[in-house]
Amino acid sequence: MINAHPDYHNALRGTNQLAEFTLKQIKQHMPDAQVEKLALYAPETTSPEITAENLNDPSLIDAQQNELIAQFKRADLIMIFMPLHNFNIVSRLKDYIDNILIANKTFKYTADGSVGLLDGKQKVAYVQTSGSDYEHDIRYVNADIAPHYMRTILNFMGISKMELIRAEGLDLIENDKQAILEDTKQTLATYIQNVANA
Repeated sequence: MINAHPDYHNALRGTNQLAEFTLKQIKQHMPDAQVEKLALYAPETTSPEITAENLNDPSLIDAQQNELIAQFKRADLIMIFMPLHNFNIVSRLKDYIDNILIANKTFKYTADGSVGLLDGKQKVAYVQTSGSDYEHDIRYVNADIAPHYMRTILNFMGISKMELIRAEGLDLIENDKQAILEDTKQTLATYIQNVANA
């Protein structure tokens, strides 16, 4: 489980509520599952930024990258919880992706173009919270960049399917924020049950 919220320890945040609910669902429906949690903004999380130094000398972060890649590859189910920020993913999630999208480790280049090195059997759900409605509001549909970006990255590594689960319109005054979160929880519950029964 990847929590990409900067305020990852605040139980009032919608993203965190959904992550905690999902964890309980996993424990209920898959009691034998070994759950690894990764809070990208936690001080103990090692997800290095790409700098001039390590770009020119990858050995400086090879061990950290290899650990993140190994963790990503061994997961049967990957749940990514992300609060939309300026139309796109938050910076620590981008740093994380830059550490796992590595040539000859999660993809390779061939004469016919790039090929993902993951087997595609992993199930991935991207859970996005947002203040506005990016799926239906004509002012924002063209700014719905983050899900497209995530699908592109996953496909590049060999994962062809991504479940998109939204909790959107959370900051609109005419909406009931808690009702939206509860609806999203039901969607998550159904998703986890389907994964468990597959």
